[in-house]
Amino acid sequence: MPHEPDQYDAVLAALPAPLAAGLAWSSVSAVGPALALGVGSLVAVAPLLYALFLSPPA
Repeated sequence: MPHEPDQYDAVLAALPAPLAAGLAWSSVSAVGPALALGVGSLVAVAPLLYALFLSPPA
């Protein structure tokens, strides 16, 4: 039974975006992939923390 996408589906979809952006950043600049993915993962924590602590599922 399909359900309508909700806020938490959007959060789950947004988690890999900063990681992909970090990987793209490392491919077009002199920044190493470890640093770029590290920065991307720090940015990816923001939607995760939002979903867990500011607006947790009921």
